[in-house]
Amino acid sequence: MKTPNSTLQDLVMAELRWDPSIDAANVGVTAHDGAITLSGHVSNFPETIAAEKAVRRVRGVVAVANELQVHLPTSWHRDDTDIAEVLARSLADSISLPRGSVTATVKKGWVTLEGTVAWWYQRDVAERIVRHAAGVTLITNKITVKAAASAQAVESDIRAALHRRANVDAKGVHVTVHGNVATLSGAVSSFAEDSAAWWAASAAPGIERVVDHLTVRPAPVMPGRAR
Repeated sequence: MKTPNSTLQDLVMAELRWDPSIDAANVGVTAHDGAITLSGHVSNFPETIAAEKAVRRVRGVVAVANELQVHLPTSWHRDDTDIAEVLARSLADSISLPRGSVTATVKKGWVTLEGTVAWWYQRDVAERIVRHAAGVTLITNKITVKAAASAQAVESDIRAALHRRANVDAKGVHVTVHGNVATLSGAVSSFAEDSAAWWAASAAPGIERVVDHLTVRPAPVMPGRAR
């Protein structure tokens, strides 16, 4: 049974207000058949990520369109050169990234990451470094991951990883790998399960991108027994 649009909208707004890392005063929420659209603006880039994660936690949400914009307070504005210098040092100092493997280009607060790494988690590390840099308003991640030698072996490894996860019903998830792209299909019962499956697939060696075709079909809520 689907949650009514108005009820889901109220639940999402309540979750946004509950999260202390989000100022929801200028965030708008619309709901349509389980799909949530976030609009409005926040004061920093991490808030846009936190808001999307908050929405995905709400029961009944099956899709999220994040249209939030970043309106930096005047005191937080940084010159592109300053941002680039900070990012160059932070990327070079990261113990997770081979030195020189990733570069950052900045234009009006919009950061573009480029380079080649061996693992998806390294791609994510670079993006997280940028995400928390002062003055950043948008990120484009063009970092590539070296493809593994055998797509069939990677596919088998991902299936095994899914079956090890306590928070994923692997029987409902199908995996195919072509080159360095893994595709997930099938059905799961929540966004949390969808996310867990996605993370398991993205951790495989040589996987650059995970295409998520999983359908979220929320399990029916069973009435609690009286105590």
